[in-house]
Amino acid sequence: MAPQPLPFPKSSSPGARAGEGEGRYMNCYSVTEGGRSYVRRVPGLARQVATGKSGIRGMLDVNGVIYIVWEGAVTTVSGAVVATLTGAIPGSDGVTLARNNKVVAGVSVPDVVAVRESGGAFILGATTVSPYPDADLPATVNSVDFLGGYFLFSIPDGRLFASELNSTAVNALSFTSAEARADGLRRVVVSGSLAYALGGSTIEPYQNVGTSPFPLQRAPTVPPVGLLTTMAIAGHEEAWNHPLYFVASDKTVKALSGFRAETVSTADVDRFIAASSVASIEALVFVDDGRPFFAVSSDAGTWVLDVAANAWNERQSTAETRWRASRSIYSGERWVFGDRLSGDLLALSDGLRENGADLGGFIQSGPLKAFPARVAASLTADFTQADLTIHVSWSHDGGKTWSAELQRSLARADRWPLSVSNTGLSTQHGLIVRFRWSGDADFSFSGASAERLDVRVS
Repeated sequence: MAPQPLPFPKSSSPGARAGEGEGRYMNCYSVTEGGRSYVRRVPGLARQVATGKSGIRGMLDVNGVIYIVWEGAVTTVSGAVVATLTGAIPGSDGVTLARNNKVVAGVSVPDVVAVRESGGAFILGATTVSPYPDADLPATVNSVDFLGGYFLFSIPDGRLFASELNSTAVNALSFTSAEARADGLRRVVVSGSLAYALGGSTIEPYQNVGTSPFPLQRAPTVPPVGLLTTMAIAGHEEAWNHPLYFVASDKTVKALSGFRAETVSTADVDRFIAASSVASIEALVFVDDGRPFFAVSSDAGTWVLDVAANAWNERQSTAETRWRASRSIYSGERWVFGDRLSGDLLALSDGLRENGADLGGFIQSGPLKAFPARVAASLTADFTQADLTIHVSWSHDGGKTWSAELQRSLARADRWPLSVSNTGLSTQHGLIVRFRWSGDADFSFSGASAERLDVRVS
């Protein structure tokens, strides 16, 4: 009998219980190039600067200076220089930030606004944090963005306010009400020429038409789906040229482009969201070597969408349930992330470590059921050469229990493929194989196969 290829999925698919999954990718992802499929490691994260703070809540690039809101502090980062502003934004909840295009005497001096998801707006100056200066903006404001010269503010009661042109002044009559349904507003987000007012069960798109006192007009199409929680949306960041992605009120992940919201999550991602505490869910985006990714994290883990392939993988930092990256912006021609485990700013790295910590992972096949029960098989796997050890294990009961791991070096994988002489006797559940690693050497994986041995026990 010829060697039988082990099945590997397009997306990570652990299933709802042992025996259901179709395979997993942890800290790696599958790509197809030139008609061939490969599994590659995810990029690492390298420290750009240490701020000495903790509890990342939000950040924004303003003319090359990064404003960062932490628990108990606000800092600016310009190159390697970190400055702490006088004052702070209370709480530990998420914070949205926006800037305008104010120019004075030919010099760009934008106003920078920060808004707590639980309510309250602030001005971030060069050295100080201060309350929002216009009392006509309701104190319950829960998010901010910017479109066409105007700050836009969402209010939980369903109102959407706009500032004056390139100003922090707010006309008390410069608002509209999102009235498609009585679902309030959880966030306002701008993408391209549209501002999206996201409620609990609807999304109302608005366009800038320059009217007064409120400059926006609602589009006739209202997608009948809402945002689950304020920080669970990404894709409005500078340098992101793809749809918005968000966790919807029906606990799926959707792509929002124009006036259409389409589901992109799999059943496994939906189960992950259902297992998450709603308040812990957050989203970010980034681009690695021209390939766009969207990540959603919570207290239950992290799932990453490869936008180009429309495929999902899992990501996890060492000794953590989820990925350590939190929030993302594009600054200094690179994607920058906050670090949940420190006060550092991080950037994507080819070094395959995370802020100095190990970045391990594993590839897990789906079940191979090509052999009759009680038949032994050998295993061969195709890895590229690397100074790395792969830990191989397998299961004959759908992943409930696993064999002891065997160590196999990739130092000569260009000449001799990774192999296991005997994986034991098959069962009706099939053969599942896991390849685990720990280390910073890079490699790619292009498949594995099992071959029946002349051993059968009746």
